[in-house]
Amino acid sequence: MDESASSLELLSIGELAAASGLSPKALRLYAESGLLVPRRVDPFTGYRFYGTDQVERARLIAALRGLGMGLARIGVLCDLDSDAAAAELRSWWRQEEADSLSRAASVRSLAHDLGELPSEDIMTTSTTAPRTASALHQGLVRSSQQDAVTVRALPGGRTLLAVADGFGSADDLAPQILTAFATTLEAALELELSATPLAALETAWAAAEALVPADGEAGSTLTAALLDGDRLHVAHLGDTRVVLVRGEQVDVITQDHTRLRSLVEAGRLSPEEVASHPDRAVLNRALAAGAPTAPDLLVRRLAPGDLVLVASDGLHAVLDPSALAEALVGGNEDVDALASSLIDLALAAGAPDNVGLALARV
Repeated sequence: MDESASSLELLSIGELAAASGLSPKALRLYAESGLLVPRRVDPFTGYRFYGTDQVERARLIAALRGLGMGLARIGVLCDLDSDAAAAELRSWWRQEEADSLSRAASVRSLAHDLGELPSEDIMTTSTTAPRTASALHQGLVRSSQQDAVTVRALPGGRTLLAVADGFGSADDLAPQILTAFATTLEAALELELSATPLAALETAWAAAEALVPADGEAGSTLTAALLDGDRLHVAHLGDTRVVLVRGEQVDVITQDHTRLRSLVEAGRLSPEEVASHPDRAVLNRALAAGAPTAPDLLVRRLAPGDLVLVASDGLHAVLDPSALAEALVGGNEDVDALASSLIDLALAAGAPDNVGLALARV
């Protein structure tokens, strides 16, 4: 084959990124680790060129990294024939399952020990109700609205902020889930059916789970923030987020329940690898058939002046984190104006998804 014909089979790093679904940063990482070495590097410009036959290897590396496999073991697997590679993958997964069982036993033991610790007195009364606002927008691309938002005053001076983000074919699933959840929570608190706010949230969660379709692809996220005096109680599932703002500090309270985000949190995948990974938005926990539906239950302290935001990924996944943080700490005490400005920011960024949000200023 002559040199000109060979050069036609080479891809720039950008072309390989487009063909494989990986970011150029991830490809550089794999080149440095020896997993995916360029066929040629221009000695003058430093530009990297890859063979078209390396596209499949790049996709395989991305898939294995998406499972959480380490770079060294990927290097071994990629150099095996198909049967041996499959056996290597199954062997790796058997150990992952064993490790998970070991951690589960340790978690149960530690949770039991923590549950026996004496609890500090909790002050949950408040003389001033938080100022609240909500906003909902279909966005500029979606043909239907599948987000839903609820803000509700509850017994005992409590306030509920909740957002559900539906997906699949059932456009009305998210509002149905929010209605069932909020109504059941209000009844549990009114009748004092639950010993604690977290227990009341779990009771309400069961009502939401009852609406999950038995089969099909329709489902929803659900994230609820219950403001109770100087405590914030959260029930969370999916990739809707709760953000707590105190002065200049912006804390994301929840963790997105996506497979890749969990791997980043565990230090097994870098943010650069996730940035353009094909599975970066795939949920592994949600109110959907066949998925784990139990929520995260979280508690945080609240202080006067704190701002609580609950928002669907139509906001937080579209805006640059620094832009969102700047908007939240900008000193806008009018929560209605702040809610409107957040919608405007999402629209200015293209609003490819529905946007739902709820705010409370303590």
